[in-house]
Amino acid sequence: MVVRRAHILRIRNKSLGVLGALGSCVTFIMTITIIPFMPDGWNASAGGFPAMQGNVAFLMKDVVLFAVSVYLLKQDVERASLSAESVTEF
Repeated sequence: MVVRRAHILRIRNKSLGVLGALGSCVTFIMTITIIPFMPDGWNASAGGFPAMQGNVAFLMKDVVLFAVSVYLLKQDVERASLSAESVTEF
């Protein structure tokens, strides 16, 4: 139900979509920057860096979610700019 309301707000007000996508981009950037510094995040017995363990594997989902957020930000900025152009034409 909350997702539907958020989607409706995004459709009605273009700037809310841009603001929400920008906020999610910032959130996922902050969680992604934690990954290299996680204690015991890299499996030493498997050789270190590329072998994840523990919470690092859980946080890797944020890389994909960040990519989706960037895509939504791009789409919302395009929609907002097109609506601003159509308003100025009248």
